[in-house]
Amino acid sequence: MVLVTNVGLGFGRAAALAFGAAGADVVCADRDVEQASRTAAEIEEAGGQAIPVQADMSSQMDVINTFEKVFGIFGNLDGVVHVASHESSTPFRKLVDNEFGELLQETLRSTYLVLNQALRAPPDRLWISLIGPPRNAVEPQMAAIRGALGSLCESFNRRHSSRRTNLLVPNRAASDPRHDASIVSALRFLADQDDPGVGGQVLEVELPAPPRTTESLLPEVRAALDSNMRQDDLEAIHYSGYADEDDDDEDGPEDQLDEAAWHEDDQHEDYAYQDALALDDFKEQWESGLFREPRRDPVG
Repeated sequence: MVLVTNVGLGFGRAAALAFGAAGADVVCADRDVEQASRTAAEIEEAGGQAIPVQADMSSQMDVINTFEKVFGIFGNLDGVVHVASHESSTPFRKLVDNEFGELLQETLRSTYLVLNQALRAPPDRLWISLIGPPRNAVEPQMAAIRGALGSLCESFNRRHSSRRTNLLVPNRAASDPRHDASIVSALRFLADQDDPGVGGQVLEVELPAPPRTTESLLPEVRAALDSNMRQDDLEAIHYSGYADEDDDDEDGPEDQLDEAAWHEDDQHEDYAYQDALALDDFKEQWESGLFREPRRDPVG
């Protein structure tokens, strides 16, 4: 059973869908209950098991209630994915106290509350994966947050080794499950570790560049935005649908749109295969030391 926080969008949604597809029961927690329900419904539509929970992970009572529901329903907890990737792009010289306070609440405070409640889990082994703010958020306040999360993760893991804890730092903000597959693979790699496994590490995960905005649009919309598309061709596409299947001549605009639509559908079918390849690739890079950051020995 896996608890995933902030599942409405971004890394949380990608993680919840991946663990659901892998056969885990998933508790989908988000402050927006509609988004939590939507992600849980996606998991169940794909054949998995999930329940939504409305929870603001920066609120102590919400976090306590979430863990109580998990233990009350399932009796145990195998893993936690806590998304604390809130970021601030405000230049440091213009950063106001309220914004800095919100940043602390969404990242450090929420992580402290999650780790604190994780100690209430039964004494079996438990893995905890934190997802911090992206590396390309370069303002001083973001460097401070990442540093604090890394130190908290390492120190917590040393003190409570039965709660194996790691921090993932992506190179950019979340995009979509397909382009964020590498961080999902890293999460699954950490979850699959045998005891004692990897713990107390800060892992930097490289993600590919996100798709351009036009790539996510419907084929008809992309055609409308294409300055090379003639108006009469566009109208023909709108009224006649996809290209004539019997047309064996060179591809016209209808054929191009038909092929684009086919590739859109085919991406969903290849998602599980691509994710498996990404997991294998991550394991190879981990074993070669690419992601490994040396653990500092305690002073004294």
